[in-house]
Amino acid sequence: MQALIAISIIAAFTFPAFGQDGFLAENPKLAYWKLGGHSETVIVLHGGPGVQHQYLRPEFDLLNEFCSVVYYDQRGCGRSEQAASYVWQEHVRDLQRIKRRLSPKKKVFLAGSSWGSSLAMIYAYLHPEDVKGIILSGTYKWEGKNKEYSKIVYPTPVRSHKQPIQEPGILKRRNVDGTITEEPITIFKEIEMFTDAPAFETRDSFVSAPVIDSLRNIKIPVLIFGGGKNCQIDNSHQFKDIFPQAELCIVKEACHDPWMSAPEYFAMICGKFLAKNK
Repeated sequence: MQALIAISIIAAFTFPAFGQDGFLAENPKLAYWKLGGHSETVIVLHGGPGVQHQYLRPEFDLLNEFCSVVYYDQRGCGRSEQAASYVWQEHVRDLQRIKRRLSPKKKVFLAGSSWGSSLAMIYAYLHPEDVKGIILSGTYKWEGKNKEYSKIVYPTPVRSHKQPIQEPGILKRRNVDGTITEEPITIFKEIEMFTDAPAFETRDSFVSAPVIDSLRNIKIPVLIFGGGKNCQIDNSHQFKDIFPQAELCIVKEACHDPWMSAPEYFAMICGKFLAKNK
């Protein structure tokens, strides 16, 4: 019964078809999408490493009420081109390319999910001049140790496979007497996972990133979402301690992906954060 309810919710929440806006022509080519014409811009950073952006939609599309929303497929994923290297520094350079193309004269917000949160933090640490604020969800243990990375050769070409993901959620029902009841459900999605170098080299190379205490130098506003369930891959409280001025929002029905469990609530909290820090 819960699975049927979850499927019906997803069917009702199907996003409209937004065409791809274009490619960044430099090597590798990066596919990007942009919604809206607001003066403020948020660049959404997908997880993985090694998936495409589409699984974040339509939930992150809700931010378009407050700002322009930019998605892109990271190198080697989705519609973006494969590359010779997937070390984390290349992802930082790619994000800077996206920022310079789509918001060349104005700072942006970054919204990262899972690995995308790590990318948002390391970018804000290295390029504070580009960023107004960061939104983090699905945070996991920081893997930077400031150690040398020894490159590993991975198989080519890059392979991919479909992988299901799930997240707890709450279905709210309005009864005939006007009361509201809540029922726990499970929400399902499917992502395309790109294996080999796009998935593994990024994570392996992150050992050369700065240690977590270095992030205390990030002085911009930070909004962190955490799950209320017993989620072992949620490190939201750890990062709240790293950024003393950060806002921490716990979504009690969620685990790794609060934006998926409670999309309207997620968007509302993000909207307030964006408005406050324009």
